[in-house]
Amino acid sequence: MTLVLIVLAVISGLTAFIFIRIGINWLQARFAEKSHFLRRLFKSKTENSTANSSEPETFFLEPQLVENDGKLAAGILASETDISEPLEPEIVCEKSAAFAHLYKPMALWHGRLILPSNEQRQPHGAVFFEVINAPKKYQNFIGKTALLKWSTNREVQFFVHAVTQDLNFTKQAIDSKKSGNIHPDRLNGWRNVGPLETLAGTRLEDSVTVMLRRPVIAINYSSSDRYELTIDREPVQIIGRLCAFVSILQRKEPDSDKFIVRHFNKTSKQFDGPAEIIRIPQVQPDKNGVARSTNHLIEQSPLNPDGWYIYGERDEDSMFVVQAIEPRKIAQLTPDETHFGLEKSLAYLNSKNWKNTPAQKGQAKIVLLNPNDATENASISPWQEGDIGIVIHCFGGIGGKKGESAPLGIVTGHFAFGVAKVVRDRFTSELRFDIEYKQVYAHNPDGIVAGSSKWQSYMGDLQRGWLGDRPVCDIICKLDCVCCDYDFGGISLSPLTELNQQLDIMMARYRSGDGTGASLVTPATSCVQDSSQAIYATIKKITSEIESNPQIQDWLKTNPAAAQTQRFHQLVALGESLEKVLMPLGIVRPDWQKNSRLAGIDSELKKTFFVGIANLIKAAISYRTMLPRRTQDEIAKILLTQGEFLWIIRTNQVGGFDPDIEPTAPTGI
Repeated sequence: MTLVLIVLAVISGLTAFIFIRIGINWLQARFAEKSHFLRRLFKSKTENSTANSSEPETFFLEPQLVENDGKLAAGILASETDISEPLEPEIVCEKSAAFAHLYKPMALWHGRLILPSNEQRQPHGAVFFEVINAPKKYQNFIGKTALLKWSTNREVQFFVHAVTQDLNFTKQAIDSKKSGNIHPDRLNGWRNVGPLETLAGTRLEDSVTVMLRRPVIAINYSSSDRYELTIDREPVQIIGRLCAFVSILQRKEPDSDKFIVRHFNKTSKQFDGPAEIIRIPQVQPDKNGVARSTNHLIEQSPLNPDGWYIYGERDEDSMFVVQAIEPRKIAQLTPDETHFGLEKSLAYLNSKNWKNTPAQKGQAKIVLLNPNDATENASISPWQEGDIGIVIHCFGGIGGKKGESAPLGIVTGHFAFGVAKVVRDRFTSELRFDIEYKQVYAHNPDGIVAGSSKWQSYMGDLQRGWLGDRPVCDIICKLDCVCCDYDFGGISLSPLTELNQQLDIMMARYRSGDGTGASLVTPATSCVQDSSQAIYATIKKITSEIESNPQIQDWLKTNPAAAQTQRFHQLVALGESLEKVLMPLGIVRPDWQKNSRLAGIDSELKKTFFVGIANLIKAAISYRTMLPRRTQDEIAKILLTQGEFLWIIRTNQVGGFDPDIEPTAPTGI
């Protein structure tokens, strides 16, 4: 009895401390905001930050969901387009060979992962790779099945060994399977399962298609007709064999999934190229009756005039079948709105980013937040070819007639990091973003696989993507102190490489469930915390390397005014600010210190009252990383206050029109 009273007293004391500390943090934050605002106001009462949009407050009507009123849906989707009127039939060429030059391969090295049987298993976790595309020098690989294996490089092998483990399903994995989630059944009972095997074997069938990062070492043993490919980074998930750039004109027939499209003309910069008939299949709904995407009225989407990148392959009749779409608008480097000044930028982030989300259905918007005051070059894009930015991803919920449940009114959503690179578009020659997500993603009923995924695979996939049924916010920051490498007198340091490696480890561990076969999320544990743990591990490792290296310390003292030194000081300041978000109570979670357990992966601990309390206390210690939107907002505010501009891409159930759902903003307590 005495022991129970002592434990309860300790728990009560910790709980009181946590709530007191939260209250103090809140008051400090409010005081800081007020004092900063007053200082700005005293400095200049008449000085106003310039915004390109300078729009008046917009009044939104409540969204109307209708059963069969196609005219109303068309009015909502095509209010700003000129394609809502019926079009005259197009003269369409039906010979697929005539369009071959308008389609581009997805990647230089592209293929389908094939999991060997237990009897066919290869040393060191290698898998089979059906080659879909290869560089010109290796065209003989196309159509062949090669052995895909890891480099023997020491750093690569460190990663492989760090995530290789025996895989045996726990009761939690078995129970999760019964509820409809997909787990790596084919790997259950295997010993020493490597990251390529979990990538190939997480789904129940060999359907994961990927691109290989260069360099790729390719060997063809001609004597035995054996092919081998060696890589040093995890492959990136993509979908489709080919890509084209089109605008959708009209549905060919009322009840058909065939559409007439026009290809982009690189000379005229218009969609006046050849007309072609393609298929945009209507995918099947999930267990809740909601389809990930719909082709209903997609030709009347307000994003259609800017065009779509379509990804897929040709069927047995040589007709192109779309598997994923990507609206051109969201990848472009021209914002719809620009807000200058820290106060206006923070205000937009706090109150306007998710404002009236249901009323924005079918819409997409790009907003630039620049914490610095407007300058003469304000209209010039802040992005240049080759620039790299960090992506902070968050999605919301599905409301409406077929909406998902929201316990206690909380829409949790999802959080992830990613990397965006500014590249030259193959179809238009304009600059655009190429986004790659780092998805620390739990096992789920949709077959979404934790790992690196291109935008079109994670967001645009018609069957599994979130573009058509959820509101999404991607915030991109050109964070040079993280994205640029350092060279301290011959000692190289790459925070981005370190972050990528930490996230690669997290994603691989999620695929295997740390050997349990199950990675799941609950209200107290989520992928947000595990993605944040990767950030924490990166900060601590980089800091430790610098502090323990006298040569780096000497270089910094000798070169105090160097641009690289200034970037390094920004990195240190960023790390200190992020730690306050990751550890708002000033306490480091024990599992983060040891990097032993992940929030989304449960061990076989006996479920007791005290274990449940301990898990809640650990969650409370890092309470700012419990909800995706809260974490995204907190990190975004830190970046703004450090003088970094933010590029916000917001989409709200983009594509076709489903009258039974509406976008719901994630909760950001």
